[in-house]
Amino acid sequence: MASYIQDDQFGNIVDYEEIRSTISSVYDLMFPEYNLLAAAEVASDMAQDDPSYSITIGASALAYSILVAAGETEMATELKDKIFTLGWTEEHVGSDLLSIKTEARPMSDDPDNREYWITGGKWLINCSYHADYHVVLAKVDPSQDGPRSLSFFLVPHEHTKNWERIETHVLTGMVLTKYDIDGPGTLVGKLGHGLSLVQQMAMPSKYQCTYMGIRMMRSALPPSIEHLGRKVIFGNNPLDFTNVFRQMYDLVLKAGFYDFLFHRAIAFNTDGFLQFHGSILKSFLLLRINELLSKNLLVVGSKGFTRESPVGQVVIDSFVLPVFDGHYTINTLMTTKHAQRYLNAETKVDMEERLQTLRDRIYIRTQHGEIENQSRAIRKPPFFDYAHYLNQFRMPLDIDPDALVQSMRDLYEEISERGLSNDPEHRYKIGDLIHWMESILAAAECWKLMENDHFLNMVVIQYNGFVNLFNEVISESNLSTTFMTPVRQVQSLEGIDDVPGFLLQLLDVRGAVLKIPTP
Repeated sequence: MASYIQDDQFGNIVDYEEIRSTISSVYDLMFPEYNLLAAAEVASDMAQDDPSYSITIGASALAYSILVAAGETEMATELKDKIFTLGWTEEHVGSDLLSIKTEARPMSDDPDNREYWITGGKWLINCSYHADYHVVLAKVDPSQDGPRSLSFFLVPHEHTKNWERIETHVLTGMVLTKYDIDGPGTLVGKLGHGLSLVQQMAMPSKYQCTYMGIRMMRSALPPSIEHLGRKVIFGNNPLDFTNVFRQMYDLVLKAGFYDFLFHRAIAFNTDGFLQFHGSILKSFLLLRINELLSKNLLVVGSKGFTRESPVGQVVIDSFVLPVFDGHYTINTLMTTKHAQRYLNAETKVDMEERLQTLRDRIYIRTQHGEIENQSRAIRKPPFFDYAHYLNQFRMPLDIDPDALVQSMRDLYEEISERGLSNDPEHRYKIGDLIHWMESILAAAECWKLMENDHFLNMVVIQYNGFVNLFNEVISESNLSTTFMTPVRQVQSLEGIDDVPGFLLQLLDVRGAVLKIPTP
């Protein structure tokens, strides 16, 4: 796919007809059974990792998932060859859905009526001009703004009008518009359950958006390594220079770990961890990927700016992800709500059992039915004793898990005592620190699975990232909590003959994990 057409009205855009002819292969993985990872992989393969295509397909898939979440089996079955658009945001309120003004008036007095006349307008909506159906969020009573004020309606495309394309700086192959709605639509799900359906759809969507970042990372790092291994400066390859080798080593360890962190979330995607891991991926991980791709471009240099190289393009495209589909601040603040429970959990879990879960599930297209999780069932993730778990790894590093957790508790308590716990800046920082803590656990699991001591440096990198932010919070807010000390990396980079081969092997965490024999 990923071929563009010259449209008379919009210029060079994605081929919506081609998408329409093949998108059922994505829907088939969402209904009747919902397989999140498989659907994301197939959609990315269809798009050939082109972000304009990926986001266009993803937007239609997310709108289709509302039908699945609402239990509209007849609609979901009959409309598998259609493009959908998700009409929820409005220009005057952005993502404040409870303040939308689009109205739905019942077309009869029948208590079982499902037909409504929809009037209103939507803004910054992908696929809207080319969609067959619009899954529209509206209010039966516009004066209400409570959680039961919203409902979803399926509106055929012919009942929308006044489209106006919104030009963007990047991803210009998509067609984002604002438009008006004036015509009949069919109720989707139960009246007043629109917000709960949004929440059901939003959790899996966190994975879809971040998966695009993972694919960008996979496409950028290998060409960088290969280019730096071929290029000659002063008679040597850049990778022969210690500073370049060290920088690429750091980027490769991070990239391998980020790929692992994403798929680890899928493997542990049960119970309330759907919400917790999803919040990490769509805030912490997306931002880390942005940083990595930017640094990768700086190391590669001018070659990364050329048209044939994906290195520079993915940097530009990656910054769209947290903005276009991320709301990374909101997701970090969601994690802050869990901070006390995360830090004070007493349930004990066994390291070997969790590692076996990873061996069995990670990188595997397991069907988990994430869209079926009700929001009320995932509000309290089943956290466990952090220090007890991390102590089981017996890592040969100067990291004391009990001291780590106690330091975080001390910081949290001082912020609360000083009346800063409701301050948005400090709430965000607390959530970010919890994400860093969870990344340390994930890095320890990766090291233990891989049995490769270079991956101990993954743990060091994540631990030092936590320490840097921890100390920054203390310094900027003039707190009295004791500063933490970073730790040193442990593996030497001396005596490596085939540097490109070594880096590419480290990068392939997925391949290495899948080769691990199951005990």
